[in-house]
Amino acid sequence: MKKTSGLFLTLCFVFLHSAVTFAVAPEFAAEVDGIGNVDTKAQEQSSEPTMSTDASKEQLLRGQIKARESSQIASEIAGRISHLKIRDGERFKAGQLLVGFSCEQEEAQLSKAKATLDKKAKTHEVNKKLEKLRSISTLELDVTKAEEAEAKADVRVMQAMLEKCSIKAPFSGKVVDVTARAYQSVRPGDPLLEIINENDLEVEFIAPSKSLPELKPGNTFKVTLDETGNSHKAVIIRLGGRVDPVSQTIKVYGRITQNAAEILPGMSGAIQLTPAQ
Repeated sequence: MKKTSGLFLTLCFVFLHSAVTFAVAPEFAAEVDGIGNVDTKAQEQSSEPTMSTDASKEQLLRGQIKARESSQIASEIAGRISHLKIRDGERFKAGQLLVGFSCEQEEAQLSKAKATLDKKAKTHEVNKKLEKLRSISTLELDVTKAEEAEAKADVRVMQAMLEKCSIKAPFSGKVVDVTARAYQSVRPGDPLLEIINENDLEVEFIAPSKSLPELKPGNTFKVTLDETGNSHKAVIIRLGGRVDPVSQTIKVYGRITQNAAEILPGMSGAIQLTPAQ
């Protein structure tokens, strides 16, 4: 009886030992095989951070196409728009009328100022003759001279007001946004339209400050636009005024050496710098 119970205990111990070994073996086998060699999966997992770091080093910078000349045209006076025929996307020439205002009151005031000037000028001419005949004093002559000068200043003020009644293009370019409409009443400072010179474009991007050896003015780089998929050669024309101390980056400005008709402001793409020699 004792031998039977001892044999039973021995069998139970062997069974439990086998079960524990079976449960632990799969985890151990993931790292070491049956002859003691390290599993290659563990090596691949340990090498993944290094691969991602190398990939980040090869990541290209991002740039955006911008117009060097651009302007947000706003109203300088309070009035009603009488002329606004140009539309978004249309081109214009320097000096072309873009916006006109109804300025009948200002025109009437200018006419009045000119009439007053004419009267003061004639009075002063007569007084100069009278002063030579000693019919009036020198003081009276000086007063009429000052009144004539005052009338001339009033004319210039009204002329300056009338110049604000029409807005002409400061440069040749294209309209990119129209926020006002003809016959609309506006106040000083209200935006009317936005214009750019699409023939004078530049590429703007932000680069790490440690890349400064590759960012000298005159160095070349390549920009591949997302919108067209085409690559264009460009040259660095200037750098930003300072390095950002937080991000350790600097702004870089470049110009595409051969502007294509397909390139428009607002396009963006990948920047590939030319390695420093």
